[in-house]
Parts: sequence; structure tokens; C-alpha cells
Amino acid sequence: MTTQTYHPAPNETLGQFVDLLFQRLFFNQSDMPLVLSTYENDVAADATIEINGKNMPTAAFLEVIKEFHTTSLAKLTTIEDLVVVPLDPAARTGVVAQISKFTITNKADRKVSEHVSVTVVKVEEKEGRRVMTSLVETQS
Repeated sequence: MTTQTYHPAPNETLGQFVDLLFQRLFFNQSDMPLVLSTYENDVAADATIEINGKNMPTAAFLEVIKEFHTTSLAKLTTIEDLVVVPLDPAARTGVVAQISKFTITNKADRKVSEHVSVTVVKVEEKEGRRVMTSLVETQS
């Protein structure tokens, strides 16, 4: 089985980087090689993660993502950048606030639920590449 990888385009905007990061992590129909590659390449090992008021280490966040793909399928309905604040002249790093609407299908009972997520993501450059260094998420 070939492992899929993703290589960001050099001209990808800050908002696009964050949009595509979440699409690859959660909305890819459980392509775990892509999830793992994305996590390794695009999430800083020392990233700060807070979801619904709970802080977690990055390793725990990866386990949440893996468990999610084991039990659920997510389908993105909409994703919208609310605010994009570049932190460098080339706008490669910065902070992005987004709102996403999506459905989650439980694999066991096929029940579908609708969700909304608001995220604030900080993107920095480390070792010559863009990575998410902070995530604050509130999700219904």
C-alpha cells in the first residue's frame, strides 16, 4: 500500500494551509496514511492544543484523531475564514480564525449528527516549513 503525502504549494495562502490541514486530518474518509503524514509534517511536536476548554498534549490529540477515524466519518459542509492575521510580510505565518460546519456519521449505527466548530490556529515556520503551533477549538 502506497503512503499518500501532501506537500503544500509554495503559493498556498495562510487560510488555505489551515483549511487543507483540517480537511486532511478529519475530512478524508479515513485515509490514515495521509492523516499520519499530515500530522507529522504539519503539526508542531510541541503544539498547544485546547478543545472545548481541555488542554491536551499533541500525542493525545493524535490519539483523538485516530479514535475519531475508527468510529466516525466526517463530511465537511462549509469552512470559512473569519479572520486571518499574518505575522510576517509574506503572510506565510499568522493566526487564522475559522468556522466549519460538518456532519459526523457513526460507523456503528450510521446515525448522522450535525456539528459546528470554531477554531483559532497559529501557524509558524519551523525547520523551513509551516506548521500549526497552536489550536483552540470550540465544537458542538
